[in-house]
Amino acid sequence: MLKNIVCLTLLLLAQCALADKQPNYLSITWENDLFTLKDGGYTNGISVAWAYNDFEHFSKENIPPWLHSFTEFLYISTMENKRRAVSYNIGQGMQTASKLSERNLIEDEAPYAGLTMWRAVLYAFDDNIADRFSISLGFVGPVSGAEPSQRFIHKITGSTTPKGWSNQLNNEMVFQLSSERLWLLTRLENRFLGFDIIGSGSAALGTLRSDLSSGLSFRLGHDLARTFPTAALMPGREVNPAACDCASAWSVFVNIQASYVANNILINGNTFEDSHSVPLVHWQAQLVTGAAFSISNWAFMLSTALRSKEYKGQTTHPRFGSLNITYNF
Repeated sequence: MLKNIVCLTLLLLAQCALADKQPNYLSITWENDLFTLKDGGYTNGISVAWAYNDFEHFSKENIPPWLHSFTEFLYISTMENKRRAVSYNIGQGMQTASKLSERNLIEDEAPYAGLTMWRAVLYAFDDNIADRFSISLGFVGPVSGAEPSQRFIHKITGSTTPKGWSNQLNNEMVFQLSSERLWLLTRLENRFLGFDIIGSGSAALGTLRSDLSSGLSFRLGHDLARTFPTAALMPGREVNPAACDCASAWSVFVNIQASYVANNILINGNTFEDSHSVPLVHWQAQLVTGAAFSISNWAFMLSTALRSKEYKGQTTHPRFGSLNITYNF
């Protein structure tokens, strides 16, 4: 019954986010540690995103009325001389132990966890500064459906059957509010090749995760100016930045980010109930490398992420890969 309620809730949120017009972009992202020849920890994620752009202002005609009411007086809606866009995302992610064949609880590793989430991102940008404000709502626990999803994936890939899902987090609704700003620090570009450096700062608050982050992105490629508004320190979580209205955009990138993490339900365990947890490492960092390119209306991005240890006693550094495919209507 609870799973049906979750599915219905997410479908209603998705329906509320669908405007009458066709989206400008549709994007599918697959994240998996198999890209890095490793299994365990953050092990798999898949999401679908769609986006609308070319707004001067947000209104009840281009975003859901409840979302407009919530953000109408926030900076993302009131800044002048900005172009605007919105994207929506529905996805599922999962975290497992390093020994998938172990049924018993592994005390010194992060808990098994599944997460199913809906996310809305509002963009306001010009040629030099890009702002984002996002609202995320979702569920952790068995209701997320992560266990059957992983079993299915491991069955078709011939991987080890995960046996520790009886130790996963309990059912809980989670939320997160997040704000991020990108600054174009420098750009050198001609007709054929360009290079830029982007600085970023972000803050997030919620039962899912709360953190403060800053970082730098180094990009080499073509048509970098058009892809700046959707550049991301964590590629794959946004609509592919190569999916602009140009058929020849491409880039290779290196991103570095440092964060102070106040809470993370995937490490700290359930917020309101007792569950397995491990001591959170508050100061964290990540390195992301990858490439993005477009062919006609299609855009592709492949990246790998390497993170510092997220909890005390963690024996390896988390790493995973991401594949994103976006279609520009």
